[in-house]
Amino acid sequence: MTARAVVALAAALAAAAPARAQEGGERATLAQLEQRSRAFYALLEHGERERAAATWPGLEADLARFQGGLQGRLDRMRDEVIERDGDLEELFRSPRFREPEVMSLVAAYHLAWVRYHGAQLTGDAAKKKALLQKAVEGFSQFLLVNEVPEIYADSLYGRGLAFLELGDTAKAIEDLSAAAETPQVGAKARAALEEARRRASGRKGSAEEDPEALLARLGDLLPRATGGDAAVEKDATALARGLAARGGPWPARVSSLVAEKLGGGAPTGVHSTYGLFLLAQLAVDRGRCGDVPPFADASEGVHDGARARLRPEILYLDAGCRLNTGQAREAAERFATLLREFPDSGRARDAAYYRFRALDVARASDAALTPAYEQALDAYLSAYPRAEGAAEARYLLAELHRARGDCQRAGAEYGQVGAGPFAARARLGDLECRVLTLGKGNEGRKEVLAALRTFVHDASDKGLGARAALLGAAVAAGATPPDQGAVVELLDGFEQRYPDVQDLHPRALELRLAARVATGRLEEASRDLDAFLALRAGAAERRGTLARVGRELATRTERAAPAEQAPALALAR
Repeated sequence: MTARAVVALAAALAAAAPARAQEGGERATLAQLEQRSRAFYALLEHGERERAAATWPGLEADLARFQGGLQGRLDRMRDEVIERDGDLEELFRSPRFREPEVMSLVAAYHLAWVRYHGAQLTGDAAKKKALLQKAVEGFSQFLLVNEVPEIYADSLYGRGLAFLELGDTAKAIEDLSAAAETPQVGAKARAALEEARRRASGRKGSAEEDPEALLARLGDLLPRATGGDAAVEKDATALARGLAARGGPWPARVSSLVAEKLGGGAPTGVHSTYGLFLLAQLAVDRGRCGDVPPFADASEGVHDGARARLRPEILYLDAGCRLNTGQAREAAERFATLLREFPDSGRARDAAYYRFRALDVARASDAALTPAYEQALDAYLSAYPRAEGAAEARYLLAELHRARGDCQRAGAEYGQVGAGPFAARARLGDLECRVLTLGKGNEGRKEVLAALRTFVHDASDKGLGARAALLGAAVAAGATPPDQGAVVELLDGFEQRYPDVQDLHPRALELRLAARVATGRLEEASRDLDAFLALRAGAAERRGTLARVGRELATRTERAAPAEQAPALALAR
């Protein structure tokens, strides 16, 4: 189970109502059970199989007893309400039900994982099957609704592993495929998914699938895999990752075997490119990205037959880990190393793509990286002008030019983006550049406004549509005289049409308020004025807007017939 899932469970428990005396005692019991569960997981993580095997039966029994007691109390409360024809929804919302319910779920979650891991530690086939079936049931209760993504993803992964051990590869593949798409357990689930597909593609006899026999086979393969034979490497890697994907003690056992066979018992003793690659891959599969950099560093000094094929893989794993853990600058440096040392490797194109992505993130906190970012974009487009990521690179390069005010170069790049997910963004970027080139007069303004209106009408992306509508309103307001009717048209109902772009709402409200006053729509302007006054705008900004509105109202009052002066005067006050 993942640390994030444990945190999510703790948060759910903390959010429950304050404990009464009974719940207080149960919370203390649950805290002890959670502590014992974490200690059990730690034994598995460190490969202490014998101690884990001695620990899990008592832990499983205590968790089951605790969870069963809570579930029995919940069932009795529900039955009592049903018997008196009471309100079940009110019961489910009440603290007296919600608190034991949350505690029951926490216990059930740990129980599912303890049962799965316990099945890996027992030699009794019937008992193993029963534990796995109970684990499937336990994980399934967390998959009815995706309320907490960490729990949902971890439960998909756990149930997929249990199905795999039960031999139901179809269901295992279904769960693990879904889990592989989640950011929480994606790396681990992908490794398990490969193993599930391997088993589904060619079933072998039970003796050949016995994990102990497979581990022994892996031990025989590893020394041969360092000889540079790609086929042997592939077999050994699939076997190692498949065994580690079983979870429980297996990841640690597999890594220890690799260190024993290839490094004299220590990972730091591994001096073959293949061995370092396998250890790095196993670390990524376990979600332990922090273990990867030493393997990448060590591979720099290894010059064997597998170097040209596998050092790029190690560097790619390291760079990807760094990027996913918020080390964007370091990730970009690793990708650059890969490209410098192995420009023709199979990972070069992906490395070039993720390098500019990493630099884009890194330059947000260090503007000095902008030239490197631009160079990375240019290098990618020069080497891979027709690659899938080329449209994105073109768009980002255009945005970089536009941010500098170089709309000529930006327009050239926007024009090459073509169809696809960046087409609308490029089209809007080009329109934004055209707006920047407008002078104070009306030359070209009508055409730009028409293009923005068309964009708003066609936009399927609400965020882009909102930006275009606001930009069109600004263009109309800047005309001589201002086209206030167009402003109202573009911004009418803006907040309702674009509820997710709240940062744009104040400016839209300001422009619409002025336009409604100017066009005499005073009743609607009154509502906008109330909304504007409720904004937390700066004092200077508020005074400026109110002064402009006040002048417009004064002008309307002077020019209006006596019967029409009252609404304007009322709004001005």
